[in-house]
Amino acid sequence: MRLRRLDLIRYGKFTDRVIDFGQRLAGQPDLHVIYGPNEAGKSTAFAAFLDLLFGIGPQSPYDFLHPYSTMRVGGALEVAGETHEFARIKRQQNSLLDMEGRPIPETAIRGELGGIERDAYRMMFSLDDETLEKGGESILASKGDLGQLLFSASAGLAHLSHKLVELRGEADGFYKYRARSGKLADFKARLVDLKTEREQFDTLASEHARLVETRDRARAQYDEAIAGRAGLQARMDEIQRHLGVLPRLAALRSLRERLEPLAGVPDAPPEWAQELPALRKAEIELGVQARSRREDVARLADEVEAIVVDEAALQLTERVERLAELRARHVTAEKDIPERRLEVRQLGLVISGILQRIEREGEADPARLVLTAATVGRLRDLIEARSGIDAAIRNAARELADARSRLAETAAKLPAAEPGAAPERDHAMAELATTVAALRSSDHAARGRLAEGSRSAARETLDDRLRALRPWQGTADDLAGMCCPGPDAVRHWKVARTEAETVLARHGNDVERLTTQVRHLEAERASYALVAGVLTDREAADIRASREQAWAAHRRDLDTASADAFEAALRRDDMVGAGRFSHMSELAKLHQSGRALAVAQADLDRAAELKDGAAGALSGLDTQVEAAVRFMWPSLAASLTLVELEAWLGRRDKALEAREAARSADRDLRAAQTDAAAAQDRMRVALDRAGVPHEADGGFDALLATAQAALDREAEVQRLRAELRERERDVAAREGAARQAQADEDVWAEAWAGACDGCWLGDMAGVPAVGVVREILAAIADLGPTIEKQAGFIDRIGKMEKDQAAFRDEVTSLADGVGIPAEGMPLLDAAQRIAEKVRQAGAERGRQADLAGKLAEAEGHQRALADAVSVHEVQKSRMTTLFSVASLDEVAARLADIEQRRQLRAAADEAGQEILDAIRASSLADAEAALDGLDRAALDAELIELKARFEDQDQRCQELFAARSAAADKVEAIGGDAKVAEIEERRRTTLLEIEDGAMRYFQLRAGIVATERALASYREHHRSSMMQRASAAFSTISRGAYRGLAAQPGKDGETLIALSSAGGSKAADELSKGTRFQLYLALRVAGYQEFVRSRSTVPFVADDIMETFDDFRAEEAFRL
Repeated sequence: MRLRRLDLIRYGKFTDRVIDFGQRLAGQPDLHVIYGPNEAGKSTAFAAFLDLLFGIGPQSPYDFLHPYSTMRVGGALEVAGETHEFARIKRQQNSLLDMEGRPIPETAIRGELGGIERDAYRMMFSLDDETLEKGGESILASKGDLGQLLFSASAGLAHLSHKLVELRGEADGFYKYRARSGKLADFKARLVDLKTEREQFDTLASEHARLVETRDRARAQYDEAIAGRAGLQARMDEIQRHLGVLPRLAALRSLRERLEPLAGVPDAPPEWAQELPALRKAEIELGVQARSRREDVARLADEVEAIVVDEAALQLTERVERLAELRARHVTAEKDIPERRLEVRQLGLVISGILQRIEREGEADPARLVLTAATVGRLRDLIEARSGIDAAIRNAARELADARSRLAETAAKLPAAEPGAAPERDHAMAELATTVAALRSSDHAARGRLAEGSRSAARETLDDRLRALRPWQGTADDLAGMCCPGPDAVRHWKVARTEAETVLARHGNDVERLTTQVRHLEAERASYALVAGVLTDREAADIRASREQAWAAHRRDLDTASADAFEAALRRDDMVGAGRFSHMSELAKLHQSGRALAVAQADLDRAAELKDGAAGALSGLDTQVEAAVRFMWPSLAASLTLVELEAWLGRRDKALEAREAARSADRDLRAAQTDAAAAQDRMRVALDRAGVPHEADGGFDALLATAQAALDREAEVQRLRAELRERERDVAAREGAARQAQADEDVWAEAWAGACDGCWLGDMAGVPAVGVVREILAAIADLGPTIEKQAGFIDRIGKMEKDQAAFRDEVTSLADGVGIPAEGMPLLDAAQRIAEKVRQAGAERGRQADLAGKLAEAEGHQRALADAVSVHEVQKSRMTTLFSVASLDEVAARLADIEQRRQLRAAADEAGQEILDAIRASSLADAEAALDGLDRAALDAELIELKARFEDQDQRCQELFAARSAAADKVEAIGGDAKVAEIEERRRTTLLEIEDGAMRYFQLRAGIVATERALASYREHHRSSMMQRASAAFSTISRGAYRGLAAQPGKDGETLIALSSAGGSKAADELSKGTRFQLYLALRVAGYQEFVRSRSTVPFVADDIMETFDDFRAEEAFRL
């Protein structure tokens, strides 16, 4: 991918700005520098490029000039050799557009980027002053670790070292070996506290059971009292419902009495109540409209009969309309005829002037003088051809004279140079030219000089390299005949020695570690032995054996002395047993330390044996190397180690290469000298055959110069001979051209005479000249159009006079038809009066038709109104028939009775439903029967008694509730099962937190180990190519102050080393701040080159990365 153009349409401070990077030039670096002062918008352009690729974020800082709704950035991206136009707007979805403004998927760009996101692109393919400074800090944080530096350079992760330190700190914060603090220790302390708290509450179990029994008993008594109070409340509610529904029963019976008079009214459709007002209104409106329609029809009929139309004038309507066209032509003719007659006279004068110019004043028919197009074309072609023929005749004569002059000049030079040449001389000179060409390309002289220089340099190099082999002394041949170990053998010794040293170091470390462990266990065992009452099993067994011996002696003797001895032995054994029992943990630790001490001592002995074996193997390897060196050259055996031997063998190989180079230079010098002698002999033979005099003892260069001079003289003679033959051919060609020009002139003259004879030009005395005919053609060019124009004007005048006569006849005829006297009246006035009379007759006919239409319309409305009256009478009859009345007012009274009946029935139904709800009976009849049997006075007395009993029962419920609450509070005060459950819940929560923390700890540790192994793998995979690129880049940026980079093995891996040109070296974390910046830039350049080596390139953008560089190092940075 390549950025071809960036369009800052509406973004930040930019409006319709374009940054065009142009086409990529083949073979040229595709590097572009955008330069500008502070606040010029360089960082804004960088952000716009990222927004084009990945979208404008929800909160953009570049909306200070253009709001979010108008922000737009675009550009052209070159992908796989093709240019694609894109645009990006501020939108959550479908923000990527094509060149026509249509949304396109994000994969159009993301696919070429490999699916990486915005943050990854910033880290991998961009660099600014902030990331450059963080990269320098990462070199310090990584302690120069090669794997971390190479990975961070290629991935752009300058904070990798800090992140690894944070992850290790997080893991150690949870658990660290032999550390007394940490989250895991806190969790374990919390578990101990929870266990202690639970044991405290478990000791009150008996008291808790008694309080629980009291609480349950109080709860049962309270529930029984609540049930009794609920029964009293239900009976009170029932009595109150019965008393409350008695008035509704009286209201129900009153409604039934009001419904009896309305039972005989017939039911009507419900919609009649809504239709009746409209019908009553329509009855009035229809009566008024009927009277109005009758009056309109009578009035319109009278108006139609009063109109009188002139039928004769109406029949002339079409002729009057055509008369308007004739009138327009008549008016136009009156105005145009005088002008056209004047133009005819002017055109006659123009024709006379043309005839006078061509000297044909008395021509009776001027149209005869107009030539045809073919004749004019033929004459013009001949006129144009005449100028070419004249020029050809002049040029042929001039060129023939020049050719004859050049022929004479060349013929004059040739005799003075060489009168003639023999064929044998030509053949000898040709052989000489071949020999000179062949020997001129010979490189024996250059090879000789080069061989002499190479021999001197090779001998000096050989002497230097032989001196570098000291203390060895000898010649180059002695060195070549030496029997030395091969590279494979030396490599095998190096690998074996490295492995032996590694094994020896490992076993040495094991011996030191195990020695420290043994001494630690011995001291620990001694400290346990000092504790009072802690004896070993052997000491306890000895004391027990002494007691058994004393017992056996006492049984045997049964005297006081034996009894005292047995008592003392028994007491000592009891004291030992009691002491061991009271110090069981210390005794167990004593036994454990004893076992550990034995195992550690065995491991120490084994490690010492392995260390001695490794030392012996290393000594044997040194003996092999010393034997090989002694066999190679006895005097070197006592002074070379394996590393020195490898270096000495390398210098020996260089010396042998110098020896071979010196021998090759000697062979080249001898071959060049032999070739030089053969070339001189060949040149002398060729000069003798050609008859060219030369010095007998001259060198090769002198002989070559003599031969070349002879060849140059011979070439000049041959050139003059060829030039003479060319001049002779040129003169012959010019003579032929002169003859052809004269023949063309004769053919033209014949054609010209024929063309003039074919028209009236042949009537002239003699053949007219070209100039005369040219002027005649120019003069008669306008004669034909002028004659045609004059004839057209004459024809037009005749037609206009005919139009005037036709108009006059038509006006007279129409005037007679409408009865208008036209004698003595101007034609235009008569035509106007005729048109007005015909127009008036048409207006009367139109007015009559309009009134007739209105009359028909009024009659139609009258018929429609009659139909509406019929429909209304049908609807009215249907209502009056149902109620047996005569008018709509009476129908309205019956409908009001129906509505009143409906409302009374609804009120009765509502009252009945309320009675059913209160009595809770199955039917209204049962409810009425139940209410009729009630004694209201008895119900009132029972209600008063129930209220008194309810108050007493409510007081008892409150007392029992207080007792139950007090018992429950006492149970809760000591915790009980709920407290223990809470403690258990907290304990399990703590265990889950320990589990989550442990899983996180394992993940962090595994991730750190995986990252470190990945860094090591990345280092091994990329160290060769990336180290080479990074070394070259760092040397370039530092202007040779550092000659490159190297990797040095360390305790935890390889460390990056900067090699100074002065011979020193520095670890990467020991460099100065500015140099660390330059080192990180070199690593990033190498990482980018490593990335694009196996993938397609993407734009790499840098912003303000050279603020800390001086001008010289900035210049070198650009070279990268």
